[in-house]
Amino acid sequence: MTQGASLTVTDLAVAGDGGRRLLVVPALDLAPGTSLGVFGPSGAGKSTLLHALAGLAPRMTGRVAWDGTDIVGRSAAARAAFRAAHVGMIFQDHLLFEELSALGNAALPALYAPRAQRRAIRERAAAQLARLDLPVGTRRVVSFSGGERQRVAVARAMAADAPILLADEPTASLPREAADALAADLTAAARSDGRTLVCVTHDERLLARMDRRLRIVDGRVEAVA
Repeated sequence: MTQGASLTVTDLAVAGDGGRRLLVVPALDLAPGTSLGVFGPSGAGKSTLLHALAGLAPRMTGRVAWDGTDIVGRSAAARAAFRAAHVGMIFQDHLLFEELSALGNAALPALYAPRAQRRAIRERAAAQLARLDLPVGTRRVVSFSGGERQRVAVARAMAADAPILLADEPTASLPREAADALAADLTAAARSDGRTLVCVTHDERLLARMDRRLRIVDGRVEAVA
């Protein structure tokens, strides 16, 4: 079973075009297997934090260390390799390949994994799709609804069996019953499977399931609980 990763953030600052400061996080520590809900007003910097934790923010300083490995000072290629090996991401805009089926999209992590791991990833992708009540046939995702696309994105993130899960508004496109089921799956992945989960959300019911909560306002951490 995959073991979660610890997180240590120190003096993180993310800048945008022209050097404008988008986000400042003086300190944040998470133990392995912890779920953290990030909330606050729209445009406050929540998604920026998620991108920084994944090494996707192009202009950041400070320290973001997963299990002691600081990704801030690494090259873009090294960050990409770290994500492929350690991070499952659920993006708000899904980032699916529309010409592929649900299974083709959910099993994409297998393309970047060592050969010995590829079959297991495909099997986990199919199992996650079934758990989320999605077909594994040849129907292309171009015909899927927003909620179906979101569930494919979740299955893809879970299929990699990564120790870190980063989710951006994972329940936003789902009806309430499906959103609650997905919230249960995500938090179970943190608690039962030992993954570390950071989830940006406006969903109060999803937030209530998190071990800890962090509020961001105007690019600054206002409260951590």
